[in-house]
Amino acid sequence: MTDRELRSKIKTPVFSRIDVVKSFSKEPENQINTQLYRMKRRGDLIGIKRGYYAYPDAKIDEFVLANKLYVPSYVSLESVLNISGVTPDITSSVTSVTTITSRGFKTPLGSFSYGKISKNLFFGYTRVLDPQSGLYYDIASAEKALLDFVYIRRIRDLLESRVDVSGLDRNVLASYSTYFPKWVRKVIENA
Repeated sequence: MTDRELRSKIKTPVFSRIDVVKSFSKEPENQINTQLYRMKRRGDLIGIKRGYYAYPDAKIDEFVLANKLYVPSYVSLESVLNISGVTPDITSSVTSVTTITSRGFKTPLGSFSYGKISKNLFFGYTRVLDPQSGLYYDIASAEKALLDFVYIRRIRDLLESRVDVSGLDRNVLASYSTYFPKWVRKVIENA
């Protein structure tokens, strides 16, 4: 498997070792692992995390990468609150929500953090197409991101968090908050 063969079979800018094994099913797996290692060492590939790679010339949206690195997840919390204008704070990492263990990754392409939420609170996001890569990512609405933020970060008073809720839909907030514990609803009501 050469770099050219890999690029002809795997068009997405981010891919896993398993994607390569499936695409080159006639080659032995240990040989594929060796070739991926050599390509990474030569600079033909960027190792993102164990078993995940990207082409060095690829333009990858960090939100797409956040969804790919840890499944299931959707971009939320401070990342969404900042781009929605709810908070002025800029995060150094892309913040997401997952139903599995809380985790963080530092990669050559950025830092990513994931906060755990229960399965019944894993909603309120939409799927968005990234036009550069042709890949999709899931991202929370601003209202859901605020609820996730209060819940995961254990925020008791939004005034201390420099949050401006004036642009949020109060009906959506009220509807979504019914799924959260009472203390979260109380924080939102007092905002």
